[in-house]
Amino acid sequence: MTKIIVVPDVHLTTDVPKEYEIVKRFIEDQKPDEVILLGDFMDCSSLSHWNESKARVMEGKRWKEECKVANKELDFLQQHTKKVTYIEGNHCQWVEQYVDKHPEMEGLIEIPKMLKLKKRDIEWVKMNDLYRVGSLYFTHGCYTGKYHAQKHLQNFGCNLVYGHTHNYQVSMENRAMQDVFVAYGLGCLCGHKPEYMKNKPANWIAQFGVVYVNTDGDFNVYPVNIVNDKFTFEGKQYE
Repeated sequence: MTKIIVVPDVHLTTDVPKEYEIVKRFIEDQKPDEVILLGDFMDCSSLSHWNESKARVMEGKRWKEECKVANKELDFLQQHTKKVTYIEGNHCQWVEQYVDKHPEMEGLIEIPKMLKLKKRDIEWVKMNDLYRVGSLYFTHGCYTGKYHAQKHLQNFGCNLVYGHTHNYQVSMENRAMQDVFVAYGLGCLCGHKPEYMKNKPANWIAQFGVVYVNTDGDFNVYPVNIVNDKFTFEGKQYE
């Protein structure tokens, strides 16, 4: 039996969200076989193409400092799990978009290099590629909208765990001549009031996933909600 903790959308900057801090305590306690970073582990705000012309918003942001925090978090994770897998998210793509505009920086600032993923022996899964454990697949996610779980299920056509939308949704298909397929859209582990939301209410939920995969590839996915800065798992409360 393999135990995996799925960490969606942390959006690290130079600050560490409290939602993720709670899950760190859980990881330290559980010592899973694997931690899957489900995309947008880093916010990459200092390289944001959305804010590049907004001097006040960008003031004081430094890519080097964001990477310093992320490296520290990877150090922690690797101390408490056997394996870390890093899935690229759409915010990670901001780094590539920056290099597109500044090709002289190619090979110098990309996330795998800045976080020393090869040296750490952490697998980097490209945006929209699928990472497989047993009969379950993981990706960051690429669709939004009211029925995003159904769209992910229809277009990927497999058992799938994804993030990206910051809200929880499940869709299932059970056809007579096929196996049952389920898509699980998880919430996020970031703050719910980012600057770009302009104080609008966000339809987000603080959430992560615990996954068990047995030796024949069958699995169970347990979404865990963080409510009022705490959650309970197997009778123990984390806050």
